[in-house]
Amino acid sequence: MVQQEENQKSAEYMRLAVPLMTKYGIAMTPQNYAVWYEYVSGANMQLSETIDIDLAELGTFTNQRTTELYNRFLGPEKEELNLLDQRADLRLLLQEIQKFAKKGSSAASESTEQLAEALAKLHPEMSRDQIHDVIQDVMAETKQVMSSSQQLTDRLNAAMADIEEIKADINDTKKEAKTDRLTGLANRKAFDENIQLTVAEAEQSTENLCIIFCDLDLFRELNAKHGHLLGDQVLKIVANIIKATVKGRDFVARYGGEEFTITLKNTSIEDAKVIAGVIGKEIAAKRIQRKDSKEPLGQITMSFGVASYCKSEGVDSFLQRADRAVYQSKRNGRNMTSEANPPII
Repeated sequence: MVQQEENQKSAEYMRLAVPLMTKYGIAMTPQNYAVWYEYVSGANMQLSETIDIDLAELGTFTNQRTTELYNRFLGPEKEELNLLDQRADLRLLLQEIQKFAKKGSSAASESTEQLAEALAKLHPEMSRDQIHDVIQDVMAETKQVMSSSQQLTDRLNAAMADIEEIKADINDTKKEAKTDRLTGLANRKAFDENIQLTVAEAEQSTENLCIIFCDLDLFRELNAKHGHLLGDQVLKIVANIIKATVKGRDFVARYGGEEFTITLKNTSIEDAKVIAGVIGKEIAAKRIQRKDSKEPLGQITMSFGVASYCKSEGVDSFLQRADRAVYQSKRNGRNMTSEANPPII
C-alpha cells in the first residue's frame, strides 16, 4: 500500500513538472527533469524558493538557469542517480536476455537459470562494484548461450554491446565523481582516498613521502574585484602550471577553493621545496588580463607548505603540519615556501 501511494505521488509530480517545463521551454533532459520534479514535490525547499523568486522577478526560465540549479542543489546526488539508471538498464537487459535464452535450444537451459540468478541479485541499494560483478557474471553466461541459435546469437551480441556501454557509463561516472569539473584535477574525494592509500604504503616502505599544500594569495580579493568567472580562469591556469611541473607519478588535486595539493612519492623534502619554488615562480611570472577591458590583474602569487611524512604519525598529523606550514608562509609575507615542523609523536 505504501509503495502504491509513493508511485501515485511520483506520477502526480510528473504530471505537474512536465507542463511547467513545456511552458518555459525547458529541454526534457534527465537533469532538467530532476530539478523541476524536486520543485513541484517541494522536497527541496531552497531550490523551490529560488525558482519562485526567479519566476516572480523574470516571469520566465531558461535551460541554463535549470542547469545552474541542478549543479547547485542536486549535483552531489548525480552519481547515485546515475547508478539508479544503470540498475534499471541492467535489469531490462537481463530480462531480455533471459527471454531470448528461453526461446533458444535446450542447451541454453542451464544458462537461463544462471541468468535468473543474476537477475535475482539486483536490488535498489546495489553499489557500483556489485553492479560490475553482476555484469561479469552475465557476460560469462551470455557467451555460453550464444551458440544456441543464430537469432539468439545476434540478439545477445547486441545485448553484450549494451552491457559494455553500461560498464563504460559506470567507469565514466566513477571518474567524474572524483574529478574537479573546473580544473580537471582530482577532487577532494579522490585526494582523501589517495592519501589514505599512499600513507599506508609509506608505513611499509623506506621511500620518502612528501606533500605540498598550495594556496593562492589574496584570491578572495581578486574574486571580489574582478568576479568569479575571471577567478575561475585563474584557477584553471594555476592547475595547468602545477600539472606541467610535476611528474606523472605525482598526485595533484584541487583540495578546495583556491587550495591545491601535490602528493610526492619517493621525494625528499629538499626536492619538494624545489618543486614548490618552481611552481611559485611560474605562477608569479604569468600575466593575466581581463578579456573584456584588457585590464591586467597584476601579479598572481601562491604560498606553499611542505611536509615530509614521519612513520606512525598518521594522515591527520601529516596534513595538519602541511596546512600549518602554508599559513606560516602567509604570515611571513606570502609568495614563499615554508617547511613543516616535525610531528609531536
